[in-house]
Amino acid sequence: MKAFLDTYTPPKMNGDFVGKPIVTVEQFTRCDLDQIFATTERIKAGVRRGEQWIHNLCANKIMATLFFEASTRTDLSFQAAMSRLGGRWIGASNGISFSSLYKGESIADTVRAVGCYADAIILRHPAEGASYQAAYYLDMLADKIGHKAVLVSGGDGIGEHPTQALLDLFTIEDAKGGLDNLQIALVGDLKFGRTVHSLAKLIAIYGGENITLTFVSPESLAMPTKVLTFLDGHGINYRQTDNLLDVLSKSDIIYWTRVQEERFENPAEYQAIRNNFIMTPDLLEQAKPDMCLLHPLPRKHEMGTEADQDILDRDPRTCYFHQMENGMFVRMALLAKALGVISL
Repeated sequence: MKAFLDTYTPPKMNGDFVGKPIVTVEQFTRCDLDQIFATTERIKAGVRRGEQWIHNLCANKIMATLFFEASTRTDLSFQAAMSRLGGRWIGASNGISFSSLYKGESIADTVRAVGCYADAIILRHPAEGASYQAAYYLDMLADKIGHKAVLVSGGDGIGEHPTQALLDLFTIEDAKGGLDNLQIALVGDLKFGRTVHSLAKLIAIYGGENITLTFVSPESLAMPTKVLTFLDGHGINYRQTDNLLDVLSKSDIIYWTRVQEERFENPAEYQAIRNNFIMTPDLLEQAKPDMCLLHPLPRKHEMGTEADQDILDRDPRTCYFHQMENGMFVRMALLAKALGVISL
């Protein structure tokens, strides 16, 4: 599947989302992001007011979900998004473990079968490149049957998670009014974390004056070189450190992720740094009073005990519940634009 990262080039949006797969944030321009966010704001306001036109947008559309990894927020938010747009969703009734893939069917045949039934397919897969492969074979299917199902990545191995990055950036933009003069820290597992790969690149595409990214992680879990190269190409200032205290009091946005114990070959190395990457109420007290704390969730011990998490949840600086709700609205906007049922 990884070979498709080199052999399949997803189309750029360039202001026209209709029928195009969404597999990487590199497909977007700043103008595309402005369109998505304007549509999201319009839909969000319409849902708040109970406007009926939103529920009519996808009245004749069907979305299929193919999740080969566990998911709560991504899966349910896409289902909620399609339902609120007036469409329907389908999935394997007994779960993926009972699908034809476990009879030996290829992912190519699976997505083409589903592409015969649905207008949009949401794919999450543990193998990097799976969404590229699926988009490639859906293009082939369209040539055969004249119907194009839109492929949207719901997470592509350790590669990217484009819709998560879109909702993350929308949340930042909504909280801060833009990215100008922001100090943004991405913390935790930056090597294997697909959410931070996509978000760092999307920040570079969106742009702004005097943005600084700080990557805070153990050296063994540092941001991949290919992401840093992308940032270099967009003139984004960044630095890397393993010391959170260097940036905690200066950051306007802190994006928290879990340092995964299972990634360390030497358990002693993990034990030596684990307490440096746990968000607690005491640690949050050292942050700016208007800082925004984000987390892609789910969370475990990287945000302390259950008692710690309850205190964090009550702090006005924690914005991860806003992220969750915004995820539904952003995905509503993406589905509506990709299916061609809304112009703005």
